Amino acid sequence: MKNRKFYTSLLAISLLLTGCGTGDATVSTDQKLTGDTAVKSEDPNWPTIKVVSGRDIIAELKQTTTNPKIRNDAFTKVKESEELTQGLFGKVTPELEEDMGVQGIEAQAAFQAIDEVYGGHEGLLAEGVVFFENQADGAQQSGFWIGLKEPDDRLIQYVDTLQKKVDAGEILAKHIYIYKSAFTEKENYDLTDNVFAAVNAIAKSHPNPDRLSSGISVDTITGTIEITHDFLTEAQQESLQKQFTDRKIEFTQDGRMVAGPSESDITYPTEPTTTNPSKDGAYVINVSENGMLIVNAMPTDYSSTGGESDFYSAVNYTYPNADEKLEVGQRVIVESSGPMALSYPGQGRVKYVEVLPTYKPETADFTEAEIVRVALSQSSTDSGWSVPISNISYDEKTDRWSVEFAPEREDKFTVEIKDSKS
Repeated sequence: MKNRKFYTSLLAISLLLTGCGTGDATVSTDQKLTGDTAVKSEDPNWPTIKVVSGRDIIAELKQTTTNPKIRNDAFTKVKESEELTQGLFGKVTPELEEDMGVQGIEAQAAFQAIDEVYGGHEGLLAEGVVFFENQADGAQQSGFWIGLKEPDDRLIQYVDTLQKKVDAGEILAKHIYIYKSAFTEKENYDLTDNVFAAVNAIAKSHPNPDRLSSGISVDTITGTIEITHDFLTEAQQESLQKQFTDRKIEFTQDGRMVAGPSESDITYPTEPTTTNPSKDGAYVINVSENGMLIVNAMPTDYSSTGGESDFYSAVNYTYPNADEKLEVGQRVIVESSGPMALSYPGQGRVKYVEVLPTYKPETADFTEAEIVRVALSQSSTDSGWSVPISNISYDEKTDRWSVEFAPEREDKFTVEIKDSKS
């Protein structure tokens, strides 16, 4: 289930929850509009009052006080919070301040009322949906939205509960929206499970099922089924849409499609060598029947966040027949499939491999890939098989190669190799 942004780590705001007076939902006969995210309310008990953002409002609070002091004081604390002033949520704008105010004040009251009336969020799952909309993300208004599919008398209690807080000056009526929803969160959860089962059945029929990835969610606001994938054909996408005709499906291809039975999952350079040295990609350090280990040729600097200044990413990839397709010493660019384990080296699955041209100076006998293989066989370090290669150079005058290694927690060392195949 996809939810819209919620600014977490909000400061704790202590609200006074006392008050008096109640308000009731009002009804108008204004011209009604229909949106994609809601259905027109034909319920005589909860007719449409007005339309906001394409949604039919069926109940609203009345702003009964012109001096909501408690709310104003709470909003001042929001604007002075460390999370906001230190830029945790980005550049401070009036829109962002109002978004955070709604989430820290109106939303807190709205969730408390949900607890009292519907038994908490779990109790609301079968009744409708809840979400935020933020001006900082492009919404027309900052708001807490509750959509109900089949509103009943509990909505009267819900409105009454919140109206007391408006009357007491604790919250603003304009930030809480109650509308007629076409679906419930439980329906969306169940739909997600059903779509997952349908997509998984297609994946199992693929010749490389272990290398596929997909993501399935249902948008809380629109009800749209969202599928990311790297294997679904146009025909399979049409089949899925026919299975779930009552909802729109948006398909997003995640990178390159996984190779089929007659397709290659690797490309080789047109020119296997180049006279231009490069640090693109990652070195193949080890290959086997089932996979390979690669280590980035260029390090990443994490010193600004307390990490290493020269961190060489390494990944142990599952890749069938890797030893038939690749050689140690080659530089490659790998497109992975699915999640990556955050160990060191990382653990992942290969979707596609691009082999890069290997460096070969005009006067040299060896290529860079050949020198890497020789250097790895001659090197000895306690860091084991994931030792990074920090630099490779060829000196034409001495006709020698230098391969510098940068093992973790050890000093760098260099292996010198004479450029001679005789």
